Amino acid sequence: MADGAGMAGAPLDVSGRKPGAAGGIHAVDSDAAVVVDAVHAAQGVCVVDSSGLNHILPVEAGQTLAQTIWLSGELSPPALCSGLGRCGACRVRFFEGTPKPCDADSAILGAEAVRGGWRLACRHAAVAGMVVELPPPPSEKRKRMDIRPDAGPFRLAVDLGTTSIHWRLLDGTGHEAASGQALNPQMGAGSDVVSRLAAARNQEGRERLGHLVLRFLQRVVSDVGVPVAELCIAGNTAMTSILLNEDVAGLCAAPYRLTEPGGRTAELPGLPPAWIPPQPAPFVGGDISAGMAALLYGEPPEFPFLLADMGTNGEFVLALDKERSFIASVPLGPSLEGIGLRYGGVADTGSVSGFRLGPFGLSPVVIGNTEPKRICGTGYLSLLDALLRTGFLDATGRLASASVSPLAARLLGTVERGAAGWSLPLPGGMELAGADVEEILKVKAAFSLALESLLAASGLESRALARVCLGGALGEHMPETALERLGFLPQGLQARTVAEGNTSLRGAALLLTRPELRERLVRWSSGCTLVDLAARPDFTALYMRHMVFG
Repeated sequence: MADGAGMAGAPLDVSGRKPGAAGGIHAVDSDAAVVVDAVHAAQGVCVVDSSGLNHILPVEAGQTLAQTIWLSGELSPPALCSGLGRCGACRVRFFEGTPKPCDADSAILGAEAVRGGWRLACRHAAVAGMVVELPPPPSEKRKRMDIRPDAGPFRLAVDLGTTSIHWRLLDGTGHEAASGQALNPQMGAGSDVVSRLAAARNQEGRERLGHLVLRFLQRVVSDVGVPVAELCIAGNTAMTSILLNEDVAGLCAAPYRLTEPGGRTAELPGLPPAWIPPQPAPFVGGDISAGMAALLYGEPPEFPFLLADMGTNGEFVLALDKERSFIASVPLGPSLEGIGLRYGGVADTGSVSGFRLGPFGLSPVVIGNTEPKRICGTGYLSLLDALLRTGFLDATGRLASASVSPLAARLLGTVERGAAGWSLPLPGGMELAGADVEEILKVKAAFSLALESLLAASGLESRALARVCLGGALGEHMPETALERLGFLPQGLQARTVAEGNTSLRGAALLLTRPELRERLVRWSSGCTLVDLAARPDFTALYMRHMVFG
């Protein structure tokens, strides 16, 4: 698919399409034929963004409308659910070429929205001549301090996550001069590692995805307004290989193999030299080794400790000392980041980070003390913890057959049932779906199995761990007691569990300010012992044993 540069963003004659108060199209008259003719002539689709600007995007055979829009690089993607038709984040409003609604359109968007022309872009093929309108895009968070141009040399630390990209600009003293975060622009290819790898198996797809991140980083380097001398880019193995345009075949099928070991400086188009942290194993990448740099070479650590970096892929390190570590990884999917769940979303202002139980039911704890808009991953964990305590759910994640408390009986009485399963109405017009519970239970099973396997390989019991350090999706808004009660952690371990924030970004910054640590980190990486869970013949049986809460 072409990049779209030179076509996308060029204003068309849309005198018949009048932006409303929120931008976008709200009226169509005969002059709209100008737009439709132009779209057909270009053999593309016209996407009108929330500011009223038209983007004509080329159509590629076999692509969904969602892929056509958000792999173009012209529009910032929302937090999508990899085409599962579950989150509704890819909704678009049709004005030309409206397809017949599918079951998911009605189930997720509602009958009224469907009658108004709204559809799920992930469930419909892109067809030349379509004209659609987008809701407002997700915001990009930035913090800029007073940057003195003579305070350099400036360096840029980057945490290249599957869902989000976080960056921090450092001045010559190592202090933060600016920072920011945004959704990964590759989100149009899917929200998890598997979907990104599938899109990057051939050279064209890999270059397309890599270009999206390169252009994002080039824009960051340009926008900070000062010369940047060096970058450190810490990402998982898939994100790193795609960025460096390395073959990803070894990550796509067993036996898995690592093509890019990291631990080197890379030259990337339009960017300063970028140091890539070492990648210890096929699915234990530079994000986890950068995180270990922060924990090993920052404040003196207490051994043994566990680092759990919980994103779309769960990466674990059980460190016995500064030289010896056991490592493991498990696929988690994006649900801990709130992606792919019915009302899920990343942790930001308006996100529910927790739920409290009261005599009248559930009350949300909202980031920024605003009206709730979505539920982030830790909000879902807190919610399930509360529902298990009331007896609303049993240990398998199913609705309880008999209520064990008056509150559970009251909540069970509000449950709605339909073709897609049951759902529980929540404050703020949101709901919890049975499918959401199942997705989180899968994550719990993967987490507790990985921890159990690492402890067994090291010969340790859980009570021997001095600390459990949480990074990734759980590193900033950890539920207070839910991890132990839901069964992620063995009994007694939550008291020694700490939310470490973004360890990957912190480590990338440390490796820029103290480059002498890089060689030590490469040696640490080469000495890791991999506990390969997927290679175990009894993996499925072990996984199913962990598919219970508590």
